[in-house]
Amino acid sequence: MHKYLAIACLAVAAALAGCASQERLTAKAVGCGTREVSVIPSAFSHKGMETAWCATCRGKVYRCATNAQRSRVDCQPSREGDGCGG
Repeated sequence: MHKYLAIACLAVAAALAGCASQERLTAKAVGCGTREVSVIPSAFSHKGMETAWCATCRGKVYRCATNAQRSRVDCQPSREGDGCGG
């Protein structure tokens, strides 16, 4: 029984280690440090979406999107009407 519990714990830990936060994904996509990025309230967050979000870094607002696996991310400067309020 302990063997199966240990395997399950390792699997969960490995899965969580592979998860990338929106802040980390944004930082990588726009060339900012993770501590410079703030995810902001947006039309996406109000709808509970996790694959699209808005974030700021160094005074600029970005609209970001990723695939479900979070293996690709694209962040573009926010424009009026894109859901970021910019």
